[in-house]
Amino acid sequence: MMGTADPQPSMFYQITLEQFVTTDHPLRKIRPLIDTVRLRQLCEPLYAEGGRPSIPPEQLFLALLGGYLVGVTSERALVRELTGNLALRWFVGLDLDQTPWDHSTFSQNRKRRFTKSGLLEQLFDETVALAIKQKLVSQHTTLDGTLVQANASQKSFVPIEVFLRPEDYKKRIRSLDQTPEEDLGNPTVTFRGERRSNQTHVSTTDPDAKLANKGNGTAAMVGYTVNGLMENRHRLLLGINVESFRGLASERDGGRNLIDAFHHKHGRRIHTVGADKGYFAKPFLTALFRRHIRPHIAAKTTGQEPVHQRVRRLGRTTGYRRSQRARKKIEELWGEAKCWHGFRRFQRRGLVQVRDEAYLMGWLLNLKRLAKLLPVPALREHRGAANA
Repeated sequence: MMGTADPQPSMFYQITLEQFVTTDHPLRKIRPLIDTVRLRQLCEPLYAEGGRPSIPPEQLFLALLGGYLVGVTSERALVRELTGNLALRWFVGLDLDQTPWDHSTFSQNRKRRFTKSGLLEQLFDETVALAIKQKLVSQHTTLDGTLVQANASQKSFVPIEVFLRPEDYKKRIRSLDQTPEEDLGNPTVTFRGERRSNQTHVSTTDPDAKLANKGNGTAAMVGYTVNGLMENRHRLLLGINVESFRGLASERDGGRNLIDAFHHKHGRRIHTVGADKGYFAKPFLTALFRRHIRPHIAAKTTGQEPVHQRVRRLGRTTGYRRSQRARKKIEELWGEAKCWHGFRRFQRRGLVQVRDEAYLMGWLLNLKRLAKLLPVPALREHRGAANA
């Protein structure tokens, strides 16, 4: 017999948010890794002792992290998601009868408290420290850089010598093109015949963003270079940073900074570094040898210096071949972040803000790895030791 829907809804319900989060849900797996007590300790110096009680800072961070996990990076969209997504409400700690905050709560707290505080960098570093403590970090690593689109349009680029405020620039464009009234918000701008470069033009929307491309005839985009240092065994990120695009120099310099920062923060040495041909440059290879690191870099046919020949000899070893196979794993990490977690385009503007966004992404990617690798008892033991 064909069933029918019950037209009479129940008047009272006995439910909890826990019922709507399945045992295999990613949010449930990641939540034990986040210590809200530790989050409050880190945020305590940023708040005044008196005054009206604020929104709990740990809930703000959980909301941002959960939003990126489900691919929601817009703050307005995140508030809508918090309204109807019961699993996300459980992750953040919002009960059924609590109203989500206004979207400006995130931007105002970030502007007044969290920007330049280094909190997200510290949270990312603590996931690396936990992985090291659990003996999950290999001494064989991979470096790679990727381009991430900035939250700025190519139409925002103006010549440096006539740098204008955004309002004045829009007026100039409208006067030159005589655009119709319906085109005023997003004017049609033609750059045909005009040569633009980072030396002659700057964005009025995000001056730190640069015109960037990977070569091979690809079109230029407005973006940043994001560098990552990954250990090869479990694909854990040991470091992540953002640089203004300067071609391959932004990847090489950013890679050296990541290696030095890892050595300084965690007191562990790296034995090998794998990378693509873009890192096959004498200054970078020399810097690795000075740090007693074997460069498993994909070799070019050009370059006849002794340091180039030394790297080519390393190419005959088994370790070099393993590093080159593992090198593809970091590209899978970038693809995962861009396809599933909204990392294809930054939402913030300015180098300081996009670095925080990159640390948030690195924190998320490491939490996903650790949730698969660590059993729950190990997480509780680590949390108890951290709070002692």
